[in-house]
Amino acid sequence: MIERSKLIGAFEKRTELFGMGDTNCFRLFNSTGDGVEGLTVDVYGEYVLVQFFSHLLFAREHILVPLLTDLVYSLPVRVRGLLLKNRVKLRGNHDFTDIRRSRLIKGELPPGDYRVIQNGVRASVDLVEGQSTGVFLDMREIRRQIATLYPPGGRMLNLFCYTSIFSLHALKNGISRCINVDLSKAVLRKSMHNYTINDVPYDSRDFIYGDALQWMKRLEKRGETFSVLVFDPPTFSRNRKKTFSVKKDYALAMEIAQKLCPGGTVLSSVNSHSVTEKEYQSFHPPSWEPLFFGNESCDFPHSGAPYLKAGLWRTG
Repeated sequence: MIERSKLIGAFEKRTELFGMGDTNCFRLFNSTGDGVEGLTVDVYGEYVLVQFFSHLLFAREHILVPLLTDLVYSLPVRVRGLLLKNRVKLRGNHDFTDIRRSRLIKGELPPGDYRVIQNGVRASVDLVEGQSTGVFLDMREIRRQIATLYPPGGRMLNLFCYTSIFSLHALKNGISRCINVDLSKAVLRKSMHNYTINDVPYDSRDFIYGDALQWMKRLEKRGETFSVLVFDPPTFSRNRKKTFSVKKDYALAMEIAQKLCPGGTVLSSVNSHSVTEKEYQSFHPPSWEPLFFGNESCDFPHSGAPYLKAGLWRTG
Protein backbone atom coordinates (compact mmCIF):
# COMPACT_ATOMS: atom_id res chain seq x y z
CA MET A 1 0.00 0.00 0.00
CA ILE A 2 1.27 3.48 -0.91
CA GLU A 3 1.09 5.67 2.16
CA ARG A 4 0.58 9.36 1.57
CA SER A 5 2.41 10.07 4.82
CA LYS A 6 5.64 8.50 3.46
CA LEU A 7 5.61 10.76 0.43
CA ILE A 8 4.80 13.84 2.49
CA GLY A 9 7.47 12.97 5.06
CA ALA A 10 10.17 12.57 2.41
CA PHE A 11 9.18 15.78 0.63
CA GLU A 12 9.24 17.73 3.90
CA LYS A 13 12.74 16.46 4.70
CA ARG A 14 13.95 18.01 1.45
CA THR A 15 12.37 21.43 1.99
CA GLU A 16 15.71 23.12 2.65
CA LEU A 17 17.11 21.83 -0.66
CA PHE A 18 14.81 24.21 -2.52
CA GLY A 19 16.82 27.07 -1.03
CA MET A 20 20.23 26.03 -2.36
CA GLY A 21 21.51 29.00 -4.30
CA ASP A 22 23.93 27.05 -6.50
CA THR A 23 21.78 23.95 -7.20
CA ASN A 24 18.23 23.42 -8.44
CA CYS A 25 18.25 19.66 -9.10
CA PHE A 26 18.03 16.96 -6.42
CA ARG A 27 16.10 13.89 -5.30
CA LEU A 28 12.75 14.22 -3.52
CA PHE A 29 12.05 10.53 -2.91
CA ASN A 30 14.53 7.64 -2.92
CA SER A 31 12.89 4.22 -3.14
CA THR A 32 13.26 1.97 -0.07
CA GLY A 33 15.27 4.64 1.74
CA ASP A 34 12.06 6.67 1.93
CA GLY A 35 9.69 3.73 2.27
CA VAL A 36 8.44 2.76 -1.21
CA GLU A 37 10.54 0.26 -3.13
CA GLY A 38 11.19 1.15 -6.76
CA LEU A 39 9.93 4.74 -6.67
CA THR A 40 12.14 7.78 -7.23
CA VAL A 41 11.12 11.41 -7.63
CA ASP A 42 13.64 14.01 -8.82
CA VAL A 43 13.45 17.79 -9.18
CA TYR A 44 15.15 19.32 -12.21
CA GLY A 45 14.56 23.04 -11.94
CA GLU A 46 10.91 23.57 -12.93
CA TYR A 47 10.30 19.94 -13.91
CA VAL A 48 9.79 16.80 -11.81
CA LEU A 49 10.74 13.33 -13.06
CA VAL A 50 9.07 10.29 -11.48
CA GLN A 51 10.62 6.88 -12.19
CA PHE A 52 9.09 3.45 -11.60
CA PHE A 53 11.59 0.60 -11.17
CA SER A 54 8.90 -2.00 -10.33
CA HIS A 55 5.97 -3.59 -12.16
CA LEU A 56 4.01 -3.31 -8.89
CA LEU A 57 4.08 0.46 -9.11
CA PHE A 58 2.54 0.38 -12.57
CA ALA A 59 -0.21 -1.87 -11.17
CA ARG A 60 -0.94 0.91 -8.66
CA GLU A 61 -0.41 3.77 -11.08
CA HIS A 62 -4.07 4.81 -10.90
CA ILE A 63 -3.58 5.54 -7.19
CA LEU A 64 0.01 6.69 -7.11
CA VAL A 65 0.07 9.14 -10.02
CA PRO A 66 -2.84 11.32 -8.80
CA LEU A 67 -1.31 11.35 -5.32
CA LEU A 68 2.11 12.37 -6.64
CA THR A 69 0.56 14.99 -8.89
CA ASP A 70 -1.24 16.58 -5.98
CA LEU A 71 1.92 16.69 -3.85
CA VAL A 72 4.29 17.78 -6.61
CA TYR A 73 2.13 20.75 -7.53
CA SER A 74 2.19 21.81 -3.87
CA LEU A 75 5.99 22.09 -3.80
CA PRO A 76 7.60 25.47 -3.02
CA VAL A 77 8.66 25.89 -6.64
CA ARG A 78 6.89 26.50 -9.93
CA VAL A 79 6.39 23.12 -11.64
CA ARG A 80 6.02 23.40 -15.41
CA GLY A 81 5.79 19.68 -16.04
CA LEU A 82 5.53 16.28 -14.33
CA LEU A 83 6.97 13.29 -16.20
CA LEU A 84 6.94 9.52 -15.62
CA LYS A 85 9.67 7.16 -16.86
CA ASN A 86 9.61 3.34 -16.96
CA ARG A 87 12.84 1.96 -15.45
CA VAL A 88 11.70 -1.63 -14.91
CA LYS A 89 14.40 -4.18 -15.78
CA LEU A 90 13.58 -6.01 -18.99
CA ARG A 91 14.91 -9.17 -20.57
CA GLY A 92 15.32 -9.99 -24.23
CA ASN A 93 15.50 -7.68 -27.20
CA HIS A 94 13.59 -4.44 -26.79
CA ASP A 95 13.52 -1.02 -28.37
CA PHE A 96 14.73 0.81 -25.29
CA THR A 97 14.36 4.14 -27.09
CA ASP A 98 10.58 3.81 -26.82
CA ILE A 99 10.49 2.01 -23.47
CA ARG A 100 12.62 4.58 -21.65
CA ARG A 101 10.91 7.63 -23.13
CA SER A 102 9.24 9.64 -20.38
CA ARG A 103 5.49 10.14 -20.45
CA LEU A 104 3.99 13.53 -19.67
CA ILE A 105 1.60 13.36 -16.69
CA LYS A 106 0.76 17.03 -16.32
CA GLY A 107 1.92 20.35 -17.67
CA GLU A 108 4.34 20.62 -20.55
CA LEU A 109 7.41 18.76 -21.78
CA PRO A 110 10.74 20.44 -21.13
CA PRO A 111 12.49 22.11 -24.07
CA GLY A 112 15.10 20.08 -25.91
CA ASP A 113 17.99 22.00 -24.37
CA TYR A 114 16.70 22.30 -20.82
CA ARG A 115 19.32 23.46 -18.32
CA VAL A 116 19.72 22.98 -14.59
CA ILE A 117 22.39 24.07 -12.11
CA GLN A 118 24.41 21.84 -9.80
CA ASN A 119 27.17 23.28 -7.59
CA GLY A 120 27.20 26.41 -9.70
CA VAL A 121 27.65 24.50 -12.97
CA ARG A 122 25.03 24.72 -15.70
CA ALA A 123 24.13 21.35 -17.23
CA SER A 124 21.95 20.50 -20.21
CA VAL A 125 19.65 17.60 -19.28
CA ASP A 126 17.33 15.32 -21.22
CA LEU A 127 14.37 14.34 -19.07
CA VAL A 128 12.49 12.60 -21.88
CA GLU A 129 14.74 10.21 -23.84
CA GLY A 130 16.90 7.37 -22.53
CA GLN A 131 17.83 6.36 -18.99
CA SER A 132 20.40 8.96 -17.91
CA THR A 133 19.54 12.65 -17.81
CA GLY A 134 23.06 14.08 -18.12
CA VAL A 135 23.86 14.88 -14.49
CA PHE A 136 24.38 12.62 -11.48
CA LEU A 137 22.33 14.06 -8.62
CA ASP A 138 23.98 11.89 -5.97
CA MET A 139 27.41 13.52 -6.53
CA ARG A 140 26.34 16.98 -5.32
CA GLU A 141 27.88 16.77 -1.85
CA ILE A 142 31.10 15.16 -3.12
CA ARG A 143 31.57 18.06 -5.52
CA ARG A 144 30.87 20.52 -2.73
CA GLN A 145 33.53 18.94 -0.49
CA ILE A 146 36.28 19.14 -3.09
CA ALA A 147 35.50 22.67 -4.33
CA THR A 148 38.28 24.21 -2.20
CA LEU A 149 40.77 21.40 -2.80
CA TYR A 150 41.57 21.96 -6.48
CA PRO A 151 45.14 23.27 -6.90
CA PRO A 152 44.99 26.75 -8.49
CA GLY A 153 46.24 26.67 -12.06
CA GLY A 154 46.43 22.88 -12.08
CA ARG A 155 45.75 20.47 -14.94
CA MET A 156 43.14 17.75 -14.61
CA LEU A 157 42.49 14.42 -16.35
CA ASN A 158 38.83 13.36 -16.18
CA LEU A 159 38.39 9.68 -17.12
CA PHE A 160 34.96 8.22 -17.90
CA CYS A 161 34.05 11.89 -18.01
CA TYR A 162 30.38 11.47 -19.07
CA THR A 163 29.07 15.04 -19.60
CA SER A 164 32.12 16.62 -17.90
CA ILE A 165 30.37 18.17 -14.91
CA PHE A 166 33.41 17.41 -12.72
CA SER A 167 35.66 19.19 -15.23
CA LEU A 168 33.48 22.29 -15.34
CA HIS A 169 33.27 22.31 -11.55
CA ALA A 170 37.07 22.15 -11.38
CA LEU A 171 37.50 24.88 -13.98
CA LYS A 172 35.18 27.14 -11.98
CA ASN A 173 37.19 26.45 -8.82
CA GLY A 174 40.78 27.06 -9.85
CA ILE A 175 41.86 24.38 -12.35
CA SER A 176 43.22 25.88 -15.58
CA ARG A 177 42.64 23.01 -18.03
CA CYS A 178 40.87 19.63 -18.15
CA ILE A 179 41.33 16.69 -20.50
CA ASN A 180 38.14 14.64 -20.81
CA VAL A 181 38.12 10.99 -21.90
CA ASP A 182 35.05 8.88 -22.69
CA LEU A 183 34.07 5.94 -24.88
CA SER A 184 30.90 7.66 -26.10
CA LYS A 185 31.03 10.28 -28.83
CA ALA A 186 27.50 11.30 -27.89
CA VAL A 187 28.41 12.24 -24.32
CA LEU A 188 31.54 14.04 -25.51
CA ARG A 189 29.31 16.18 -27.71
CA LYS A 190 27.16 16.86 -24.64
CA SER A 191 30.34 17.75 -22.74
CA MET A 192 31.26 20.32 -25.35
CA HIS A 193 27.76 21.76 -25.17
CA ASN A 194 28.04 22.03 -21.38
CA TYR A 195 31.32 23.92 -21.80
CA THR A 196 29.55 26.30 -24.16
CA ILE A 197 26.58 27.04 -21.88
CA ASN A 198 29.02 27.69 -19.02
CA ASP A 199 30.99 30.16 -21.18
CA VAL A 200 34.12 28.00 -20.86
CA PRO A 201 36.36 28.05 -23.95
CA TYR A 202 37.69 24.75 -25.31
CA ASP A 203 39.25 23.14 -28.35
CA SER A 204 39.30 19.60 -29.74
CA ARG A 205 42.34 18.65 -27.62
CA ASP A 206 40.23 18.92 -24.46
CA PHE A 207 38.11 15.89 -25.45
CA ILE A 208 39.40 12.40 -26.22
CA TYR A 209 37.28 9.60 -27.59
CA GLY A 210 38.34 6.12 -26.52
CA ASP A 211 38.93 3.56 -23.79
CA ALA A 212 39.98 5.19 -20.51
CA LEU A 213 42.54 2.56 -19.47
CA GLN A 214 44.17 2.51 -22.90
CA TRP A 215 44.44 6.28 -22.87
CA MET A 216 45.92 6.24 -19.37
CA LYS A 217 48.70 4.01 -20.72
CA ARG A 218 49.22 6.20 -23.78
CA LEU A 219 49.43 9.37 -21.73
CA GLU A 220 51.87 7.69 -19.34
CA LYS A 221 54.13 6.68 -22.26
CA ARG A 222 54.04 10.27 -23.49
CA GLY A 223 55.28 11.40 -20.09
CA GLU A 224 52.24 13.57 -19.43
CA THR A 225 51.35 14.42 -15.84
CA PHE A 226 48.39 16.06 -14.13
CA SER A 227 47.68 17.85 -10.86
CA VAL A 228 44.31 16.11 -10.43
CA LEU A 229 42.92 12.89 -11.87
CA VAL A 230 39.23 11.94 -11.69
CA PHE A 231 38.42 8.24 -11.97
CA ASP A 232 34.66 7.68 -11.82
CA PRO A 233 34.01 4.50 -13.85
CA PRO A 234 30.88 2.44 -14.39
CA THR A 235 30.91 -0.84 -12.47
CA PHE A 236 31.19 -2.69 -15.76
CA SER A 237 31.59 -1.52 -19.33
CA ARG A 238 32.39 -3.10 -22.67
CA ASN A 239 33.74 -1.89 -25.96
CA ARG A 240 34.49 -3.87 -29.11
CA LYS A 241 37.84 -5.16 -27.89
CA LYS A 242 37.87 -5.03 -24.09
CA THR A 243 35.75 -4.98 -20.97
CA PHE A 244 36.27 -2.98 -17.79
CA SER A 245 35.40 -4.46 -14.41
CA VAL A 246 35.79 -2.55 -11.15
CA LYS A 247 36.91 -5.61 -9.19
CA LYS A 248 39.34 -6.75 -11.90
CA ASP A 249 40.77 -3.51 -13.27
CA TYR A 250 40.49 -0.79 -10.63
CA ALA A 251 43.74 -1.48 -8.75
CA LEU A 252 45.74 -1.53 -12.00
CA ALA A 253 44.19 1.78 -13.01
CA MET A 254 45.29 3.33 -9.72
CA GLU A 255 48.86 2.14 -10.29
CA ILE A 256 48.87 3.97 -13.62
CA ALA A 257 47.22 6.98 -11.97
CA GLN A 258 50.20 7.13 -9.60
CA LYS A 259 52.47 7.76 -12.60
CA LEU A 260 50.12 10.21 -14.27
CA CYS A 261 49.52 12.22 -11.11
CA PRO A 262 52.77 12.16 -9.07
CA GLY A 263 52.40 14.15 -5.88
CA GLY A 264 48.92 15.24 -6.95
CA THR A 265 45.41 14.21 -6.00
CA VAL A 266 43.13 11.49 -7.34
CA LEU A 267 39.37 11.62 -6.94
CA SER A 268 38.15 8.05 -7.26
CA SER A 269 34.72 6.53 -6.86
CA VAL A 270 32.80 3.26 -7.02
CA ASN A 271 29.06 3.27 -7.60
CA SER A 272 27.95 -0.22 -6.59
CA HIS A 273 26.49 -2.14 -3.66
CA SER A 274 28.66 -5.10 -4.72
CA VAL A 275 31.87 -3.29 -3.69
CA THR A 276 32.35 -2.65 0.01
CA GLU A 277 34.07 0.38 1.47
CA LYS A 278 36.98 -1.87 2.51
CA GLU A 279 37.30 -3.22 -1.04
CA TYR A 280 37.18 0.29 -2.47
CA GLN A 281 39.99 1.41 -0.17
CA SER A 282 42.07 -1.67 -1.05
CA PHE A 283 42.15 -0.65 -4.72
CA HIS A 284 44.49 2.26 -3.87
CA PRO A 285 48.27 2.02 -3.27
CA PRO A 286 49.20 1.85 0.45
CA SER A 287 51.38 4.95 0.10
CA TRP A 288 48.43 7.17 -0.83
CA GLU A 289 47.04 9.54 1.80
CA PRO A 290 43.23 9.75 2.03
CA LEU A 291 42.14 13.39 2.27
CA PHE A 292 38.42 12.69 2.57
CA PHE A 293 35.85 9.97 2.02
CA GLY A 294 32.16 10.39 1.22
CA ASN A 295 28.99 8.68 0.07
CA GLU A 296 25.88 9.66 -1.89
CA SER A 297 24.19 12.96 -1.03
CA CYS A 298 21.75 13.28 1.89
CA ASP A 299 18.70 13.18 -0.41
CA PHE A 300 19.62 9.56 -1.27
CA PRO A 301 18.80 7.77 2.02
CA HIS A 302 19.25 4.00 1.94
CA SER A 303 18.13 1.01 3.98
CA GLY A 304 21.50 -0.77 3.78
CA ALA A 305 25.12 0.22 3.27
CA PRO A 306 25.83 3.18 0.97
CA TYR A 307 26.39 2.27 -2.68
CA LEU A 308 28.58 5.27 -3.55
CA LYS A 309 32.12 5.32 -2.23
CA ALA A 310 34.19 8.33 -3.23
CA GLY A 311 37.45 9.66 -1.91
CA LEU A 312 40.17 12.20 -2.58
CA TRP A 313 43.68 10.78 -2.29
CA ARG A 314 47.11 12.39 -2.21
CA THR A 315 49.40 10.17 -4.27
CA GLY A 316 52.72 9.06 -2.79
